[in-house]
Amino acid sequence: MNNSSVEDLKYIVETKKKVLIVSHYSPDGDAIGSSFGLANFLESINVEAHVYNKDQVPDYLNFLSTKNFHTSLKTIPKDIDLFFALDFNDFERAGDEMVSFVEKEVINLGIPVVVIDHHQNNKIKYGSFLIDTEAASTGVLIYRLISKFGKSIDENVATCLLTTIITDTSSFKNSNSNFESLKVSADLMDLGADLSQINDNIFKLGNIAKLKLRTKIHSTLLFEEKLKVAICYAKRSFYEETGTSKEDSEGISNGLIFYNDAEIGIFIREVQDDKWKISTRTNNYIDLSVFANLFGGGGHKNASGFTFDGKLPELIKQIIKNLEK
Repeated sequence: MNNSSVEDLKYIVETKKKVLIVSHYSPDGDAIGSSFGLANFLESINVEAHVYNKDQVPDYLNFLSTKNFHTSLKTIPKDIDLFFALDFNDFERAGDEMVSFVEKEVINLGIPVVVIDHHQNNKIKYGSFLIDTEAASTGVLIYRLISKFGKSIDENVATCLLTTIITDTSSFKNSNSNFESLKVSADLMDLGADLSQINDNIFKLGNIAKLKLRTKIHSTLLFEEKLKVAICYAKRSFYEETGTSKEDSEGISNGLIFYNDAEIGIFIREVQDDKWKISTRTNNYIDLSVFANLFGGGGHKNASGFTFDGKLPELIKQIIKNLEK
């Protein structure tokens, strides 16, 4: 896999009329911000843009919007002429229905695919690529692309893209906060990005129900001093008992690594009986993409994830065993 030049990708976009932009399920600030930012920019240059995600936009990101957002394949136009895959490195991360759609409605029909991502271990083999694991967010790469058009970038687009950087760097606390992320952020604010709106929505504490949920989650803390890993989990009953949702536990793993003794933060969330979703965070302590790959997952060096089928004690046992390697 070789990256295409930004100029080549610009040419591909300029020759298209109707595009579909897809990001990973359980979308975060980078997935939504990069998708909506790209879509809104394309609309401003008269390219019809549709965004698909199998899940709804999380409540804390509802301040971002775009013209054509789909959570069902049935509403996607049949005559798209370009497919964007943003912020994921495997079509399975967009859901089983999208995997089938890509095979039948995109690849088989010869519709060009553009993959823009900053995760490691890319598993997508078809298309043109803009992948940079050093980029702080996929939104940074979107900014690289749309800057080449020489067209105005409005406040809406700028706010979407700044959201990707603020969320993926935890407001410049994470080690992926590099020169480019700061430079692009300054450029976006100069274009009118609303930082106060982003902070009000991303970092607001929420209601007491959220506090009750997080109290339950933090009460499960397991700290392995030798490995410098802090592990917390949430059972489905935690959400039922507190009247909360999975969005109310966003950022748990990232918060764990801000304590002095912890270098790795791991949050385990029950999805179904004996089925768990695991999020991991670190700041250059180990390469978490390698760790997540041991479980069939992926991500990038400082933030990765995977799913696990089995009992919770066995999952924790395997996490510790694999970290020891």
